[in-house]
Amino acid sequence: MSVLNLVKQTLRMKPLPVGAEAPPLSLTADEGTWIRLPDFKDHLNVVLLFFRKTNDDATDATLKAFDARLEAFEKLDTVVFAISTFKTDRLRQFRSELGLEFFLLYDPLAVESRRFGCSGRVRPYARPGVVVIGKDGKVSLSQHGLPTVEQILSHVAGVEGREVPQEEQEENRFTGVRDPGGQAWRVKELEADEALAKLKDDSFKLVDVRTKEEYDADHVPDSVLLPVDELPHRYQELGQTTHLIFICQNGGRSAQAAEFIASIGGSEIYNVSSGISAWTGERRSATGA
Repeated sequence: MSVLNLVKQTLRMKPLPVGAEAPPLSLTADEGTWIRLPDFKDHLNVVLLFFRKTNDDATDATLKAFDARLEAFEKLDTVVFAISTFKTDRLRQFRSELGLEFFLLYDPLAVESRRFGCSGRVRPYARPGVVVIGKDGKVSLSQHGLPTVEQILSHVAGVEGREVPQEEQEENRFTGVRDPGGQAWRVKELEADEALAKLKDDSFKLVDVRTKEEYDADHVPDSVLLPVDELPHRYQELGQTTHLIFICQNGGRSAQAAEFIASIGGSEIYNVSSGISAWTGERRSATGA
């Protein structure tokens, strides 16, 4: 082996050992949502795809392949994220260009990539690789290089003790998808009057994701205040991840909150697209006026 190759091998990070406790990853998604690995423990498996380049044929093909099989991962109680050192604005653009529905996470200086064995020790770049974390919070697979989606699906199905879900016909997939890179198909938009109608069913909960100051000034009675920045580490306080309606001032922050809950396996998730500014039902201030 040449001296150069020996140096390269020495500097290359090793994959994490299977069975090891996964590092406590905490990163910002391309849409601004904060993603924390501990939030998924005991609930979902997590697939982390590490990539270095954008607009690279191999990277593009891999990410698109995983996106096309998201429904299969969902049926196996599994979420998918891709991680790179590109800033959120570039990741957001890249996600839109590829039409991806799963989040791309920004890893400044490849700090988290190093922890997961997917970075060099010298240059701050993420190296292509994949890590799968089980519901128990432990590494079930870790390897360098871009994987095939069927390989990872087979692995997760084995962990779950189930068969790989069959791929549906194209015309039946992703019903209701908005613009590429926008909300996932599970999040549905509502007008204020539609939200009011759904709230007549006691199983639904209205979640206000604005700041406490905004909420105190004007809010819907019996709504739950949970600021969007705190949602990723407090969502369990809601007591449910289904039948949730999110609202903010004009529909933007609540859309991000709804998409986050959908991304971790929530169902029957709705966003009030026009926000509280167009609310036609009862409203109240902190003083009761």
